[in-house]
Amino acid sequence: MSRLFRAALAALSLAAVLGLPVTAHAATPTKVAIIVGPVGSLTPTYLALADAAAAAAEARGAVVARAYSPNATPANVLAAVADAHVIVYFGHGYGHPSPYGGLNTAKQNGWALQGPAANGTHGDAGGQVAYYGEDWIVANARPAPGFVMIYSNTCYAPGASEGGHAPATPWQAAQRVAYYSRAVFAMGGSAYFATDFDRGAADLLGRLLGDRTASFGTAFASDHRFVGPALTSQAHPFSAGQTIWLHRSKYTDGPPNYWYAFAGNPDASPLLSWDRTAPTATMSSPAAGAVDIAPGASITLRMSETVVGVSADTISLHDASGGRVAAEVAYDQASGVVTLRPERPLALSSRYGVAVSDGIRDSAGRAFAPTTWAFSTRVDADPLSSNLSIVLEAGAHELVRVAPDGSVAERRPLEVVDRRWLLADRRARLLGLPGAWLRLHDTEIGGWWVAESGAAHAFGRVEEARLVQGTRVTLSAGTHEVHGFDAEGPEVAGDGMAVAGGTAVLVDRRRVFDGRTFVRLVGPELAGAWVEIDPSVSPTEGAARRVLGTEARAAEARFVVASADVTAFRFDDAGRVIDRRGLADTDPASGALTTRESRVVGGTRFAIVARGELAGWALAEGPQVQVLPLTPAPDTAD
Repeated sequence: MSRLFRAALAALSLAAVLGLPVTAHAATPTKVAIIVGPVGSLTPTYLALADAAAAAAEARGAVVARAYSPNATPANVLAAVADAHVIVYFGHGYGHPSPYGGLNTAKQNGWALQGPAANGTHGDAGGQVAYYGEDWIVANARPAPGFVMIYSNTCYAPGASEGGHAPATPWQAAQRVAYYSRAVFAMGGSAYFATDFDRGAADLLGRLLGDRTASFGTAFASDHRFVGPALTSQAHPFSAGQTIWLHRSKYTDGPPNYWYAFAGNPDASPLLSWDRTAPTATMSSPAAGAVDIAPGASITLRMSETVVGVSADTISLHDASGGRVAAEVAYDQASGVVTLRPERPLALSSRYGVAVSDGIRDSAGRAFAPTTWAFSTRVDADPLSSNLSIVLEAGAHELVRVAPDGSVAERRPLEVVDRRWLLADRRARLLGLPGAWLRLHDTEIGGWWVAESGAAHAFGRVEEARLVQGTRVTLSAGTHEVHGFDAEGPEVAGDGMAVAGGTAVLVDRRRVFDGRTFVRLVGPELAGAWVEIDPSVSPTEGAARRVLGTEARAAEARFVVASADVTAFRFDDAGRVIDRRGLADTDPASGALTTRESRVVGGTRFAIVARGELAGWALAEGPQVQVLPLTPAPDTAD
């Protein structure tokens, strides 16, 4: 049942094969499996055609697996086609309908391979060849998803009848292509091609692999023997959604015939068919849902594959309210890492989101599904050098417990009958909650937080911050008494002056005294006056500058530290604590600690370590940490 070839076909020149152009290809090679079954005396011609196809594939970056007669055994063929993106078969064909009886899916519409009587030659008589039909192929072959099947110079595959038989009718041709191709689609393949053209498979592979984004229809119609009026189209009778193209044209000396066919979706492309997975990404640093992230951290994502379209328009950083945070976006295609570098340090005690929007695609054109991740920054906690003594005044209080991501996980009421003294081990701004909060250090309610207020507070001044120029506060309705501050704290102005509420006023300073929040007014009439406000309308921490002053020392001084339990702090330019560590964690070989300057942060004086492992870190001056002049080393000379 072999097709008779013209003498010109038998004289195929390998020299012409080697002249194929080299084109760019993907970093991950495409696998092409080429099968040549035994066809007797015509086998050398088929092998030359197969080598031409292999050269075309390899010139375009593909890896070729060969199963050539006399070694085209079922086992070798299955090994070659495993995970193949393209399968090319050269050999005998046994299609349906044919002159040899009814449909036999065990033998028809498949491959003729070395049979049980094969003797190491290309013999195709008797048991030297065996037909493995569509049933066997579907049950045993495991090519890559979306694979392309190409039948080359195979009887019935493009629709034509064998030589010496009556020409195929349009119905017969369509049936033959439908039966041959339905196994391809049953296995998850994307396209079926059949060609009887000289070098048809090599040319077709060159087009499919040369531009893997071009459609199958384009690859089919780009053959130089393609004739537009010779093409007819119809729906596939067995595979829903697929189309059959029949091409009836004059190719040899005989009458027009069905030498060329296609089945599948002509608008699909190789890349889109082989790459069926849309690109994804994972948060590398910080991990999605991470907490306690330093404000100066960059954010990195790792893409699942090479993509295009990464920019600040498609990958963005957002604050808790959804506002975009300015950040530089860089993409290293080689590693697949996307880095977002915020233009300014992130706010403490805040939640941020990273969003990937429309516009990112992989090389196959598949779009990245819009995705968001969240993380939380480090809690904005004051640099307490020891536990803070606080009081809960008599009355009702609400306590909260905080989840690892900084959100409120639980609330509980607490009724205090008589004033209750206890300790707080932290004073901090919590995620999404106004004002400052105190974390209780107590056997009964330890770990719970209470909002700092006149009803839950330490005594005296616990915070002071400068506010950036132009900061405004909207006073609540009613009138607000004007206060002055002295060494004893706030005092109502003796002249009884008051400020009308419901208006926005300019302020330049904030103080917290006995749990009450005050701001200092700016203006021609009340400049320097203080007004008490509700913590919920306090200026945002972004406007606060807790560094109140820096004092350079005339000479380097040394630290005298009473205990290794002392905590060192690192501040940003605004005076926020961005890191903390215990002196017990310091390398003993780092030497004595010295300082050249002190800094007042939030009303507390800190000495800045001048050099060594802790250079730039700050220690709160006080009973635990004293700063003394350097003592000259004793003279050890004789």
